Amino acid sequence: MLTILTLYFVKNKETFILRNYESVVFQKGVNQDIYVVSAESLNLKNNIVVPVMKNWPIPVKIGFSFNMAIRMINLNNYTHIFKVDGDVMLPDDYLINLLAKKAPVSGIGAALLISIPFFKKFLKSKYPISYCDDGYISALSISLGAWPPKYDGNGNVLIPPVKYYMNREFMYGSEYYKWGMPLWFITILPFISLIIKHKLKRFEYRSFKANLFNLTGYISAFFKHEKKYYWWKNYSRYRTLHFANRFLSLRNYLAS
Repeated sequence: MLTILTLYFVKNKETFILRNYESVVFQKGVNQDIYVVSAESLNLKNNIVVPVMKNWPIPVKIGFSFNMAIRMINLNNYTHIFKVDGDVMLPDDYLINLLAKKAPVSGIGAALLISIPFFKKFLKSKYPISYCDDGYISALSISLGAWPPKYDGNGNVLIPPVKYYMNREFMYGSEYYKWGMPLWFITILPFISLIIKHKLKRFEYRSFKANLFNLTGYISAFFKHEKKYYWWKNYSRYRTLHFANRFLSLRNYLAS
């Protein structure tokens, strides 16, 4: 039987949104244990309180809180970990839709499903503490030849408008370099994004300016000779193959 360990992340009572939480609780057709991980007590069942430094970047807070929370839970009782941010509202078939894909990693960063075998073997039972934590997990999965599928059911994933910050986007670019993203790809990405903007969902589209900040961070990491992750060559190869397939599909779409 598939059993999900759901870690629902929220800062405090002020940021807790009941309808978002209920969209996780009432996922249909799945067996899940839900723990609410917060920096302050919420007086909820299964609330794990993990105090964090206020000046830490949000991704670092999430990674630290995640790793502290799983210390209190026996992962052997579960087949998957479902990491959910408190600002996302999900359709009630979100989990069952992802589980049907039987992928080691699936979903989006705000609602990411990770199989326990993948978490233990490739993440060494630790959530990455990084500026681009969910991106690291997805990139690692890609390097193994498993492209993380997205939800493709009939419902809608609702998240607040994406905010772009120069420093954060710069750090994302540095991470892309360490993943092994090809330089030619990140150079043309801003233009590709503009071309296919109308085909992307709102949470998938990144602004032209954000992509330029990514490129700046990438170039900075290149000249600093930052150490790449051990799986970067595989990621680069699979990224290139995926782009070639997408390019052919786009060319056929534009020609039709």
